[in-house]
Amino acid sequence: MNDDALYESFAQPRYSSRPFPPYRFVPGRHPHPTASPLGHSYAGPGHAEPAVCPVAPDAWRVSEEYLYGCDLYNHAYWWEAHEAWEGLWHLPERGSLQRKFLQGLIQVSACHLKLRLGHMDGVSRLLESSRTYLCDVRAAVGDHRFMGLEVAGFLNRVEAYYTAVRVTADEKPGHRPELFPYCLPG
Repeated sequence: MNDDALYESFAQPRYSSRPFPPYRFVPGRHPHPTASPLGHSYAGPGHAEPAVCPVAPDAWRVSEEYLYGCDLYNHAYWWEAHEAWEGLWHLPERGSLQRKFLQGLIQVSACHLKLRLGHMDGVSRLLESSRTYLCDVRAAVGDHRFMGLEVAGFLNRVEAYYTAVRVTADEKPGHRPELFPYCLPG
């Protein structure tokens, strides 16, 4: 599937009003978003990163950064989603449920980027790590949502997706739009 067709297959409702970057960063194909002067988010030396506001897990609806991360993820801006959620991930206390949840989302997003690059070893490592974090969250919340996301269902969709896209060593991994595990807070 070519990039245009792949990206057109991601059509989900938006949760934030922030515009998408002009391109989806894929290492080796595009200028690095923040390190290259040609990058879509380049701010230059000495420029301070914008402050990220902490958000309580039950106040996720007012977190523009969290919702923007969901939009980026759902529309195949996986590197950018990782960056959006990472700003939030730094804020909660180490070992907290919220931190584990955000780490799990970040790693699932990174899995998709690794899959796009065909780096299946990286996919396997990140998938296992994300599963550990998200299973901890699922164990704590059960069938309830966390930051709007039904964690057990999301984990099941991630597992089904990666089971479907795993291939033999002779085949190239491919995206399965009908099985993609969207991040759908509600």
